[in-house]
Amino acid sequence: MIERLKNKLIGVVKAVDRYPLTMLFLVAVATVNVISIQNEKEDFSKYLFTFVVGAMLSVVGQHVYERFCTKASERFMLMGGAILLTAGYYFMIPSASAFNIEISIKTAVAMFALLMAFIWVPAIKSKVTFNESFMSAFKAFFITALFSAVLAGGVSTIIFAIDQLLFSIHYKVYSHALNIIFSLFAPIFFLSFTPPYPGKKDTNLSTDQLEKMERAISVPKTLGILISYVIIPLTAVYTIILFVYVLLNIRGDFWTNNLLEPMLVSYTITVIFVCILASSLDNQSAMIFRRIFPKVLIPIVLFQTIASILKISEAGVTHGRYYVIMFGIFAFISGIIFSFFPVRKNGWIAAVLIVFSAISIIPPIDAFTVSRTNQINVLKDTLTENGMLEEGKIVPNSSISEKDKKTITRTVSYLDSMDYLKKIDWLPDNILYDDHFQKTFGFQAVYDGIDGGGKSQYADLDWQESPVVNIEPYDRMVQLTVNSKEVQQVPVEINNVHYILKQELESDDIILRLVDEQNAELIKVHTKEVFAEILEDEESYGGGTKMLSVKKATVTRENDKVRMDLLITSVSHYDNQFFADMFVLLKIK
Repeated sequence: MIERLKNKLIGVVKAVDRYPLTMLFLVAVATVNVISIQNEKEDFSKYLFTFVVGAMLSVVGQHVYERFCTKASERFMLMGGAILLTAGYYFMIPSASAFNIEISIKTAVAMFALLMAFIWVPAIKSKVTFNESFMSAFKAFFITALFSAVLAGGVSTIIFAIDQLLFSIHYKVYSHALNIIFSLFAPIFFLSFTPPYPGKKDTNLSTDQLEKMERAISVPKTLGILISYVIIPLTAVYTIILFVYVLLNIRGDFWTNNLLEPMLVSYTITVIFVCILASSLDNQSAMIFRRIFPKVLIPIVLFQTIASILKISEAGVTHGRYYVIMFGIFAFISGIIFSFFPVRKNGWIAAVLIVFSAISIIPPIDAFTVSRTNQINVLKDTLTENGMLEEGKIVPNSSISEKDKKTITRTVSYLDSMDYLKKIDWLPDNILYDDHFQKTFGFQAVYDGIDGGGKSQYADLDWQESPVVNIEPYDRMVQLTVNSKEVQQVPVEINNVHYILKQELESDDIILRLVDEQNAELIKVHTKEVFAEILEDEESYGGGTKMLSVKKATVTRENDKVRMDLLITSVSHYDNQFFADMFVLLKIK
């Protein structure tokens, strides 16, 4: 055990020496986390993700050097390229506050592409296949996750014991300890499992290096059994269920069923993943799987892609739909490679994935440029068809069809969520707030999934305008979440007398009832009436949420025994159903 521990520590030291620039970036990541833990008010995500991207670029650069280069100058050039690309990423983000959905997704896609490159580069025109390199990374990930989790749990327990038994420790010590484990130890420990793959510089590896590589790329017996006799049979059963579902339900609305697309995407990901893992096995189960399931994958992917394309005609192109269709094309190509090319060619899948990832984040045909342009055009076309866009100004029109109202609402909501409204001169920035939507278009926002004949209403307490609430002279304040599907009882003690505040359902109403110890009713409140008072003027507020003052949000009910004030902090109403959060203030007379 001591010898194995010694060898693993030597491996960690060698990983630091093998990836020096990566180590510098990881130290920078840990440093940013230390500053972030100490200064919780500022956002350091821009620096954090910059250094993480830099670490991944430097790892890929090192693998490119090991596989194709021989000179030290070439290594320094690759390091310089990684630093320049990292700097380019940093300057691409204006500020930490600009770290929006678009930047986040592009960063995630770029990091995933770099991970694929990390696995694929050592297998390019090499004796080692992509499947073997993937197996090495797969094993390293789970071993690292196990070691890191055990280490984190152990360190946290030690800190807790010291804090409880010896002397007080600041709560931030936990965060600092976990930062060291997950920012420094885990990545370097993972890289220490990366074997010395054969490259241009050292095509003939030593016996020790060959043994280390064989251990890294080999499939453990337990994992082989798990893949062959558990994962593959489960995938087969899932395939049968999927095919039966498709055959029994294929008809017109089948293609736009919201359940179909995520189900087919998840199946496709599963089959591709299992195919890569099974490529390293040579038993009967794995060979049958590789022979049959990639061919099954091809029609499944066509189903998924057709369903996604039909969704475009209904809702236009969003970045999510762009990625789903892109993934469908990638999965179709993967199915062809798995079905008709030898196992050694599986590396082409990684190459295709990296190319597609680059296409999806680099303008002008990236997911976000395409989706923004499409959604703006859909909105402009819908407004123009209804005579609502004249000389760059929107003309309100409440008489358009329900379908067009939903289209306008959907596109505006998407553009607002992606922070694109500021790039459209003829739309106000805060169009979904207060009454801006109705004033702009002449009708309330109508969302998909809501029956056009139904009416939805919303109201919230404006805490910014009313941060202080006077609870004098009440005896108790009770927080309640009220909806049309739940009943509950809250015990309340006032002046050593026990009461129960009951929430009960009665037809389409929610009743609040206060009873004493003998279950005698002291007061009864119909919340439907209360919510009607709160929402009575809501129509004038249009598509946004009505913001309430404390005075407007408070409704009083009283008799000769009890005064009950209901302070509504949030309420929504649709199709005779209410959902509300409130404070109940009680005064026993």
